[in-house]
Amino acid sequence: MTVCDGYEQHVLVTGGAGFIGSHCLDFLVFKYPQFHFTCMDTLNYASENSTKFLQNVLGRPNFNFIKINLVSEYAALQKFIIDEFPNTRITQIINFAAETCVDRSFSDPIFFTKNNILCTQHLLECSRLLLDRYPHLRSVLTFMHISTDEVYGEQEDHENVDELCKLNPSNPYAASKAAVDLIIGSYELSYNLPVTIIRANNIYGSRQDGEKLIPMTISKLHRFLQQKSHEVMFDKITIHGDGSQKRKYLHVYDFLTALDLIWSKERMNAASYNRHTNHQLFNVGSEDEIDNYSLVKRICDYFLQKKFPSNNFDYSKFISFFKDRNYNDTRYSLNYERLKQFGWKPQISLDQGIKELVDEAF
Repeated sequence: MTVCDGYEQHVLVTGGAGFIGSHCLDFLVFKYPQFHFTCMDTLNYASENSTKFLQNVLGRPNFNFIKINLVSEYAALQKFIIDEFPNTRITQIINFAAETCVDRSFSDPIFFTKNNILCTQHLLECSRLLLDRYPHLRSVLTFMHISTDEVYGEQEDHENVDELCKLNPSNPYAASKAAVDLIIGSYELSYNLPVTIIRANNIYGSRQDGEKLIPMTISKLHRFLQQKSHEVMFDKITIHGDGSQKRKYLHVYDFLTALDLIWSKERMNAASYNRHTNHQLFNVGSEDEIDNYSLVKRICDYFLQKKFPSNNFDYSKFISFFKDRNYNDTRYSLNYERLKQFGWKPQISLDQGIKELVDEAF
């Protein structure tokens, strides 16, 4: 487990073979050829049990991949980061590793607790031990942790939460992520470990797992198109409850520009010894708010305009409602004024993003 010398920085990206992580590597590996990137991933359903989403970077001289389970193979992780540091020289960590499906968390909450907490705590512990062994690295080490807006719980209409709002998660997935954020805070205070937490609205884009609403809708429309008859949609698009729950959507590219901006500032802070005394928090938000039913209708509209422009379809033909989640937050909305002060704002509207996905699929 060694990497080539001659690079300015050596970056570990965990959970990098899935949806957001693979897009992040596409973005960073090409933007920073002077940095070396190592991706660690267990390769589960989110990556389609393969490295297919990493095809753009596999073979690049500044990239390598390691298949590892961060929970059960802690000794191997510790060896790579600490014992092999003279060769691997990892001083930058970007952590995407987590199980993220809310529905799965209701059926197996203990797995989500164990997996999501230990994935990150093992990385925190390795970072702590690395600084114990090599104290001079405190001026270069950065740790970026990707959290979620769900840790705040639900918001009322016209309410936005900023980074100082209390955590109030309502489902097992969100609770596991909130617990991780609290553990990060304890490492910051107890060990002076610098960690930056990023909490974003619903991120969407290509490669997203089919359990999520946007790719699930597109996938079922694709099956409908393959039917011999289009009189009835045999596998309807399913929506929890009545579809009134609202979410704000952020295109994966906009998320990555925010992450890159934050990461750049944290690297500069480390180099100048301008360390924060409490872990940094950044909300990454969007103004594109829509309820689940309207979102599905909008995707169907683009699909129908593209494939059946002369037909007038009834939405009931495509959509079915089924039992709501055990608890389903009515709305998430972030205040991201702090990030706006750095000059960042989302560039890709939800309409534009959906059109791109539909065009790509059909």
